[in-house]
Amino acid sequence: MTGSEEEKLYDKRWWALGAICIPLIIVSIDGTILNVALPTIATALHTTSAQLVWINAAYIIIFGSTILLGGSLGDKYGRKWALLIGMIIFGAGSFGAGLSTNPLTLILMRGIMGIGGGLLMPATLSLITNIFPDNERQKAIGTWAGMSGIGVAVGPLAGGVILTYFHWSWVFYVNIPIVIIGLVAISLLVPHSKASEAPALDLKGALISFIALMSLFYGIIQGPEIGWLNISVIFAFILSAVLVYLFIWYEGRLKHPLLDINFFKIPEFSSGVISIAISFFALFGLIYMLTQYLQFVQDFTPFQAGLALFPFALVLLYGSPKIPLLVNKFSKRKVVIGGFIIMAAGLFLFGIERTSSTYLIVLVGLILVSLGMTMVQVPASDAIMGSIPRDRAGQGSATNAAIRQIGSSFGIAIIGSISQSLYVLKLSGSQILQSLPPDLASSALLGIPRAINIGKELGNSGDALINAASQAFVYGMDVSLILTAFIAVAGALIAHKYLPE
Repeated sequence: MTGSEEEKLYDKRWWALGAICIPLIIVSIDGTILNVALPTIATALHTTSAQLVWINAAYIIIFGSTILLGGSLGDKYGRKWALLIGMIIFGAGSFGAGLSTNPLTLILMRGIMGIGGGLLMPATLSLITNIFPDNERQKAIGTWAGMSGIGVAVGPLAGGVILTYFHWSWVFYVNIPIVIIGLVAISLLVPHSKASEAPALDLKGALISFIALMSLFYGIIQGPEIGWLNISVIFAFILSAVLVYLFIWYEGRLKHPLLDINFFKIPEFSSGVISIAISFFALFGLIYMLTQYLQFVQDFTPFQAGLALFPFALVLLYGSPKIPLLVNKFSKRKVVIGGFIIMAAGLFLFGIERTSSTYLIVLVGLILVSLGMTMVQVPASDAIMGSIPRDRAGQGSATNAAIRQIGSSFGIAIIGSISQSLYVLKLSGSQILQSLPPDLASSALLGIPRAINIGKELGNSGDALINAASQAFVYGMDVSLILTAFIAVAGALIAHKYLPE
């Protein structure tokens, strides 16, 4: 490329940002669009609670597990190519997910979509870091974060609209035309970019980290269903711990590791990573529980549930671009601390939810959590990217994106598992469950979708089971979200201690 061509491409940087945001939005939407469809899919495919978590989390888990390798591939072979190939894989997985007729196939296709997301996501932030000058970078990252947040928030509403008029498979088919538009826009507007000296790929490190994360999530997700003392669950936790230690030791020995452990010696980097992880943990755990609460307990339709969550999108849309102004007026540390405190307030509010609560609690809680999350993720992302060398932007971007997905995965898995364990504990002690035949009682304990289906099959006599299951679900949700609020408070304390002014 000649100097004049580089100048021409650089002049199009804001157009390029628009093209880069297309895959960003579609990846973000797909992280939440499925939540609204989960009750419908659970009924259609006869899933257990654990399978429902896997269907929702498989995409995010694989996404987070492959994103570091995706960043390295983009650095080595070109970030534009990473975007294009990632979009193609993502589109193919979406098509396969729409064709799925059983839980296992759907989980597998969601994993393939995660591979595509893991390839394209780090390239988005890395490109922004490289094509924007320092004085525009924070504004560009603010727009990037806003688009990401909007995708997360719009997902439930889009899912509700689709399910009102089409089969559930269209929550995946809808990705395909957007992928095509993204491929065209990226090809025309995004400049080529790669590291000047890209090291060899760390495939061993990628494999170790992947197996470690999959083992950990297997234990977390399967524990409530097959028992926390089950030998496979115990083995999964032990294997994960050993592999995490091995990964840290192995990466520390490499000249060009998949994840540079030395980055975490930088206070601004490490505190930014922790802040991002906690905020996305809370966000995705909340969305996973709230969409089920609205549909299973409050009896909202998918469209009503999506509409009920839409205020979240409005806060992210108007809030994210304005956060840099707050940072300039106060500081990254103060804005992040304030964001965590506001998030905690919203989560505590959700913790007092009841089966008969009004939508007002959901509305106020959503506004608080979304505002707090916006205040955390913009300065935290800039802290991560601004604390490392520009030529290592691919790895920094990949780390940022990986932490988002891993935090999201933990939110769904841990909050979902705690809630399910408490659901089983609460429902097991109810008289109505003890009066059921053993096979029906065991099925009802596998999750609220099964309990509601059994209750409907029993007719009028099943109302008591549905009511007991709803109360047990809300009990599990309350406790899990209160615990999440305390984690947000811990995030504020960590930011106060380690995030530089």
